[in-house]
Amino acid sequence: MDLWNSPMKNTIAGFASINYRLSSYASHSNNPSSPEDPSRNVQYPSHLSDVENALLYLDKEFQISNHYLLIGHSAGATMALELQNPFLPIPAGLLCVSGIYNFESFIKSHSAIPAYQEIMENAFPDKSLWEKASPYTSYLLDLLYEKARMVVISHSEEDELLERMQPLYMLQRLDKGHLPKTNVHYLEASGAHDEIWRSGSILAGLVTKSLGILRDSSKAT
Repeated sequence: MDLWNSPMKNTIAGFASINYRLSSYASHSNNPSSPEDPSRNVQYPSHLSDVENALLYLDKEFQISNHYLLIGHSAGATMALELQNPFLPIPAGLLCVSGIYNFESFIKSHSAIPAYQEIMENAFPDKSLWEKASPYTSYLLDLLYEKARMVVISHSEEDELLERMQPLYMLQRLDKGHLPKTNVHYLEASGAHDEIWRSGSILAGLVTKSLGILRDSSKAT
């Protein structure tokens, strides 16, 4: 799938890729983080602050509120559902792909892999924050995604890093939230965890389908 040749081409004005600082990962086998690297030594909620600042900048420059699709993959999908700042531009919709939504389940399901525990503890040294930050268990009010016209949850059965229960947890949470059930959608993805974004075509297909859902929902109102 090529977005520029997709049926939704005329609905796309542009793209913006948001970068954010990472937490430390000194034991990484190929690219360990250094204590002197400010881009790889932050903790929650600094990651979110970076994303919020980027969205505020984009809205100031391009007036994106109610006109953009917020897309997140893996931790990016998690953060998309954690955003709460009332001054943020409202997304028309969210596409959350291969996200981590229930932190406790995530760790328990991969208890045999110490790296998972290490990654979580480096990002959240205070475990008491897990319940607050985890999209499935979060008790925060006025979350950004609740203002969107739709939320799409996507997962691949071929994902070797995330268990199938993660998207199911989030769909359960959304079913009990403020969004009408008709505004919540599930799209099956394909490919391994990183293949989804590396291939380009898989993610492009999900974006095209999500834009189609937005278009159809606008016609229905």
